[in-house]
Amino acid sequence: MDGMDDSSLPAIPPQLAPGEQSLSDQAYTRILEMLLAGQLVPGEALQERRLAQMMDISRTPVREALFRLEAEALILRGPGRKLVVNDISIESYVRLLDLRRILEMEAAARATGRISPEKLAEVDEMLHLETVSAAQHWAVDDLVHHTIAEAAGNPMLTRTILDLRRRTHIFNTNRISHRRRPGTEEHLALIRAAAGSDPELTRRLMGTHLDHVRNAIVDFILGIRH
Repeated sequence: MDGMDDSSLPAIPPQLAPGEQSLSDQAYTRILEMLLAGQLVPGEALQERRLAQMMDISRTPVREALFRLEAEALILRGPGRKLVVNDISIESYVRLLDLRRILEMEAAARATGRISPEKLAEVDEMLHLETVSAAQHWAVDDLVHHTIAEAAGNPMLTRTILDLRRRTHIFNTNRISHRRRPGTEEHLALIRAAAGSDPELTRRLMGTHLDHVRNAIVDFILGIRH
């Protein structure tokens, strides 16, 4: 893996249902579970060969899984360019989500009144689909948050929010599936408020939405660690 730059990292797809996963997805899921459960500790070196033997698969899907985990900042380059486990304590996630909350609440307030009727109609239509897969749900989640971030009018703020969202992408709706329906309802209220004229309402709805996301993530991590 040495010598690879960020441009070579693959896109991070939403998690597939069991049975639909590729070997790379399976490797990603297994390593992620070990990270979240604390079985791989901060600073520990990750060896492709050992992980591949543990999972009884070739090294290629393990390498692809490690690319994704590095892109999500769950693992990083240590001395000698070796991949090591990053600190993924509950405290670090809460801080990360707290930063998202601060920035996205401000973005929501600034975006209010700047969502076009066409964009509102596009998001509204997607939020009203009767049957939605995990991938579609994540696409709508991205659409809502990206639309609001971009409408805030500050490209640097938008990029920062997108980076923070990428780092929390591991907690998709397959892992916190009970959030799917309430999340859709919150997104609908949020995008409609952003298309309205009350910045404080949009700010408050974004804060409440992200509080619910944070609580679900913390409950999930505590659940697997127990």
